[in-house]
Amino acid sequence: MMSEANSRPPWGLLPKDAVELLRAKYWNNTKSLKGLLIGNKEFPIKVPLKPPKGNAALNNISHFQEFVDSWKSICEQAQYESKQVNVRWDTVTFRSLSEQRLPAYLIIPDISSLARMLGDAEEQQLSDWQSRIAYIFDSLSIEFVKRTDHSIRSTYERELFSALVVNLETLSDFSDADAELLVKLIPQLHKGMGRGCYLRALPVIFVDTKFIEKNLRFIESVTAAVIDCSVVEMGLLNWLDCRDKPKDWLLVRPLCKNSADSFGGLPLLRMSSETLLDFELPAKNILVIENEQSCLSLDNIPDTITVSGGGKNVSWMRADWLTNKRVGYWGDIDSEGLCILSDVRSRLSTVIPLMMDSETVEAFRDRMVNEPESVTREPVALTDRERMLFRMLRNGDYGNTRLEQERLPMDFVYEKVRLWAGCGVLEL
Repeated sequence: MMSEANSRPPWGLLPKDAVELLRAKYWNNTKSLKGLLIGNKEFPIKVPLKPPKGNAALNNISHFQEFVDSWKSICEQAQYESKQVNVRWDTVTFRSLSEQRLPAYLIIPDISSLARMLGDAEEQQLSDWQSRIAYIFDSLSIEFVKRTDHSIRSTYERELFSALVVNLETLSDFSDADAELLVKLIPQLHKGMGRGCYLRALPVIFVDTKFIEKNLRFIESVTAAVIDCSVVEMGLLNWLDCRDKPKDWLLVRPLCKNSADSFGGLPLLRMSSETLLDFELPAKNILVIENEQSCLSLDNIPDTITVSGGGKNVSWMRADWLTNKRVGYWGDIDSEGLCILSDVRSRLSTVIPLMMDSETVEAFRDRMVNEPESVTREPVALTDRERMLFRMLRNGDYGNTRLEQERLPMDFVYEKVRLWAGCGVLEL
């Protein structure tokens, strides 16, 4: 049997079909909905109801009757409830059915009519949005409009309304308390007020800084609308002169007592890349290790501090203080590991690679595995021998394509690290 949808003729759009079309095209389509609210998309919306032509009505008289009766019922119910549904009716003369008045277009004049047509849930949603926007708009207008002359007031109001609508998803999740925090916060903000502190230390009253952090993009949009349009280009953190919280913590581990004493005896600590750009580590030898576990396997290397766990994050290695150190880099021998080595050398030309050569691969090729994804673009800052190794790994000349640093035996690792650090070989 054919389904109802498949058996229905292509003419005669029923009210339920029109509602679903409006919901999909305008309400559930975020871009279209915001455009309607802001005014980028214009009302009225005209939905063609596709009345039948020629003998089509006679060929499916039951659908024809349902089509006409359902729209009559919609109009009568709206009139009874003192609500407006704009349906344009046209008079059509059929040879077999004589003259008929048929629904031709559903006309939606404004956003309230659209919500009303869609149902109670959409009406309530629109009411909530309007109430929240009105509260924020009025509260900030009282604060800022009194500071501005009439010539720029309309621009300010338009930009603020647009900012609120653009952030409709965030606004929908706001509680009354959140809205109050927003209107208390915005008037306190001014350029450079952070003075280089972290965002959580921003000197504001009444408002908690977690609220600012959670709603950073929304606050940025509103601040740009009512205070300074350059906020969008600069970003709110830069405009406030705030430092973002560190996201790239690296494991710093002294490998001898003297180095540990320089940190108050701490055996391990975390530092961000930003910190390491300016903070000189108190040891002659700085060993950068891709993997934290490999770092934890080392000990008793004089005048040496390791930095590990950064993976591809080697941006801090452009630090000026590293030029006065003996710096080594140890990572996996695979295409990605050699790419990271290339990035390191691009920042610090004096870096010394450890255990990332063809001799190490040949010695332990039986411990190799396959690299999940091989880098295809050849790194630019490799030596000729490193570049040859990269090509051989990428071509599968060793069978497998990765020798992980954790698979190297500790006696071999200690020998290489201590020779690099200039302290000879330690008997294990």
